[in-house]
Amino acid sequence: MVRLALVASLVALISGCAGNTATTDRQDAAVSALSAAEWSQVQQEKLQVVLDGTPYVLTEVSGGWLIRIAEKDTFNPHRPELLLPAALGNIGQITRHLAQDPDVAVMVVGIATGQYKLKSKEQVSHERAQSVASIFRLNRVPGHRLKTLGVSHGEDIDGRLGVALLVVPEQELHHRVSKDHTQVVAMLTRR
Repeated sequence: MVRLALVASLVALISGCAGNTATTDRQDAAVSALSAAEWSQVQQEKLQVVLDGTPYVLTEVSGGWLIRIAEKDTFNPHRPELLLPAALGNIGQITRHLAQDPDVAVMVVGIATGQYKLKSKEQVSHERAQSVASIFRLNRVPGHRLKTLGVSHGEDIDGRLGVALLVVPEQELHHRVSKDHTQVVAMLTRR
């Protein structure tokens, strides 16, 4: 008899918890959607402060922010994969800021659409991404919060760009990396 009462109360408890799970899931989804909007707003304010006084442009994209960095005055015209010393301060300032925020992840997108004497566009774009990513690594941004991508093909890519930093929540970075890169390339259109 005691066993029957114990089993009945256990079943009632489990069924009660199962009924609350759907409600909890809906509440969690609403909170995460609100959190995404709040995250975006907070990041916009922080990034605008960090980018103040730099020639870089901040653009809102789906689920994050894109920092557009022009090729001119950032990369060496004779060795197009190398950063100019004048650009190191501004990029270092951005990386120090992003390194301090554990909820932020960055995809460094190297862009090369021009003609280069000694290297292919593909090689230059990957090396540009790696050279900027190395500054993030020097500021101790862990690998799970940092990804690189080289882009050299695309009719609509803004040819003035040398690199772009896609700033997203950490969990979103892994989602974007696992998907097709055409979404990232679409963000690089001329504005």
